[in-house]
Amino acid sequence: MLTCPISEVVFHAEGPLNYRKENEMFTCKRPDVSILALNPEDGKKLYGLANWSLQPIQTQQDVYIHQRLTKALRTTFEGMETYRVYAPHVVPASAEIVNTTTLKKCIRLGGDVSLYRNNEVPADGVFLKKGEGFAMSAAGCPIIIATAYEHMIVAHAGRDSLIERSAVMGEPARKHLSIVNAIIEAFKERGARTHEIVMCMQFSIPVGKFEHRFDHPRHGAYNKALAAFIDERWKNCMIRENGNAMFLSLESLFVEQARQAGVSHVWAAVSLERNYGLAHTHDGEDPGRRNLIFVKRNA
Repeated sequence: MLTCPISEVVFHAEGPLNYRKENEMFTCKRPDVSILALNPEDGKKLYGLANWSLQPIQTQQDVYIHQRLTKALRTTFEGMETYRVYAPHVVPASAEIVNTTTLKKCIRLGGDVSLYRNNEVPADGVFLKKGEGFAMSAAGCPIIIATAYEHMIVAHAGRDSLIERSAVMGEPARKHLSIVNAIIEAFKERGARTHEIVMCMQFSIPVGKFEHRFDHPRHGAYNKALAAFIDERWKNCMIRENGNAMFLSLESLFVEQARQAGVSHVWAAVSLERNYGLAHTHDGEDPGRRNLIFVKRNA
């Protein structure tokens, strides 16, 4: 797995990442970007929420049905001084990047805060302008923050976003094998060149927890095919266990994919291996628990 010295100039900003728990919020603030992660326990203590899942909020009517979640989101976004927040439909793991205009359903959360969604258009990532935010609910699926001079993309980067599931089984159906390729193409369409692109992954499920058993009664055949698919294309991205299972490193996979595509400024940081109290689907607790991951572009 590749890690980058944080002292390097990254996202046009200087200084360490400085992640910390502050007033129940796990935060990172830099001149160019602010990142916030709230775990399920934070949701319970701060707002009495059972879950940070954004799925219930898809239309304006949902605001009135799910008032507790609505208030929690509004308060959180206001606290980050962000009033336009984009939450793409990441569940299908589409490896698609969209413009903010695609997320055309404006859901007013109260005050001046609006959440923009479009459940009819699958998308993993979105371009952000200064002052805008990206939000998703996650349980081990990392985010990618990518820049190319004045452009910034924030994207969901779960396993099926990084590797198209149907391609593993020999039937590719989407344009991009990986969200990494989609990000690169989206930047190129705006005039950027590959050597200008900077990418960082954060909040990945720990490799030691991301087990894929080959004898699993439902997923065994796919897991075995996935291991062979990865072995053929991206070396040293998993750990095998006695021929019965493999443990996948999303961080190593992301870095290798980006490097093969010609991106040299790429690294992974802040794995959930370091815990931070954030939930993931293999932590032994309710797999339906979700964190709230939020990114604001500051510059």
